[in-house]
Amino acid sequence: MNSSRLFQKVYGCLLGGAIGDALGGPVELWTTEKIRQTYGNLDHFVPYDRDPSHHGQFRNAPGVYTDDTRLKHLLCQAIFHAGGKPRAGDVAHVLATAYHHAPDELHQGFVEEYYLKAIWGRDKVIFGGEPTNGAIMANSPLGLICACRPDEAYQLGFDLAFFTDGHAKTAAAMLVAAIAEAMRPAPTVDSVIEAARAVHVRFARRREGDHWHMTPWRYDPNLKFLDEALVIARRERDVFAIREPLMNLLEWGHLFSESVHTLVVALAMFVAAEGDFRQAIIGAVMYGRDKDSYASVVGALAGAFHGLEAIPAEWIQPVLDGNPEPDMRDYAQRLTDLIQADYRQSLKNMDDLGALL
Repeated sequence: MNSSRLFQKVYGCLLGGAIGDALGGPVELWTTEKIRQTYGNLDHFVPYDRDPSHHGQFRNAPGVYTDDTRLKHLLCQAIFHAGGKPRAGDVAHVLATAYHHAPDELHQGFVEEYYLKAIWGRDKVIFGGEPTNGAIMANSPLGLICACRPDEAYQLGFDLAFFTDGHAKTAAAMLVAAIAEAMRPAPTVDSVIEAARAVHVRFARRREGDHWHMTPWRYDPNLKFLDEALVIARRERDVFAIREPLMNLLEWGHLFSESVHTLVVALAMFVAAEGDFRQAIIGAVMYGRDKDSYASVVGALAGAFHGLEAIPAEWIQPVLDGNPEPDMRDYAQRLTDLIQADYRQSLKNMDDLGALL
């Protein structure tokens, strides 16, 4: 296995997201009270008790992940297809291949909504126009390919979030920026949060003007709810204690998989756990609602933050056994190679620019 710190963080991000997804997936539709009555604070993989579905699990064994991770792996393939930072066409190419070469209706149904959006563009309102977490739940690889460059990562995340619109696009972009910041050699919990927040504000002011936040009836839901949630998380420093005040804070509507909730819950758990991988994921699983997405997002973030060594050993093999394809270690190595190639080219470009000064 590649022993570089870069590889360890890349693999930690991919594996961490899959672990959170697989841990929360079987209890996605359960109440927190039901989980506690059945398993206590869930810290091990359990089987699914519902039928496989397009946007759920494909098999019911413990450790199997859901569409969050399957879509993430398609974004990895888009990165490989591009040989680096992908554009929308690279994602569309991968989606078309996955759709037209799907082995069965289950695989085809999973990718259909994204594929049709890719080819129809503005003519298709994906998921009925709802601000879903369809982009943020799966886009952590975009932060990896822009490692240590949160501004560039944010823009890539925003541009490729054509699966959704409005504040769901910016929530997705903020997560990509957080992943890129977490890839630094020695990030802090606060530096990760601040990078995601600051780059979002810079982009919003360019797009909306300096006074966009001054209009009384207008507010940015990502900033409003994240800032208030972070106050709670920093006060409590306990992933279980923040659940009730977060539930009271967030505006719950009819939409189960809402993007702002995914961003806010995941980042609040990361802060309340002080970056601890295990606690952040368990807190997200026990929070409620779309818990597999929350746990997948915070698992990817904590995995990039710490690297592979922070992941409990007993959580790794069940996910690898339950999902043998694709090989996440191979994906991590390919991503690492592309990041290294980009680094070498960047050095050459800087040397050439320096010769002109």
